[in-house]
Amino acid sequence: MRKRLLTVLMATVMTVGLLAGCGSKSTSEESAATESTETIEASSDTQEADASAFDDLKATYGDDVFEANADYDEYTIIEYTIEDAGATFAATVSRKADKSEYYIQCMFYGDEQVVVVKNGEVTEDKTGFMQTDGPLIVEAAESEGTWVAIQ
Repeated sequence: MRKRLLTVLMATVMTVGLLAGCGSKSTSEESAATESTETIEASSDTQEADASAFDDLKATYGDDVFEANADYDEYTIIEYTIEDAGATFAATVSRKADKSEYYIQCMFYGDEQVVVVKNGEVTEDKTGFMQTDGPLIVEAAESEGTWVAIQ
């Protein structure tokens, strides 16, 4: 599902870029206005894609899907599996804009997990057993997540 969403998002952005590139704008002001509009449209598409992903994960995991942490700048929601435990869950990952800090929330075997990863190191781990998986969840979120600004 995530790959399908990402594919649709990328196709939309590419189409908008292609159509914008075919115009005959003559001034740099008009070009800047077009780029601004494209950015707003792409951001809107990203938020719609994320809302759809959120709804899909919410349907699967119910109340085990958390809202973004308002103290951060962006967030994504991914499905993650801890292979050793055979557990798959939805993780809400909030991050600072400079990607220096991540706040992960998920339900793991009925317990709410909170993990903070700063500069690749786990600095907070509510239950004490996410030291290895915290950075792996961040890596997965960076590679497959659709990040949305927290407002």
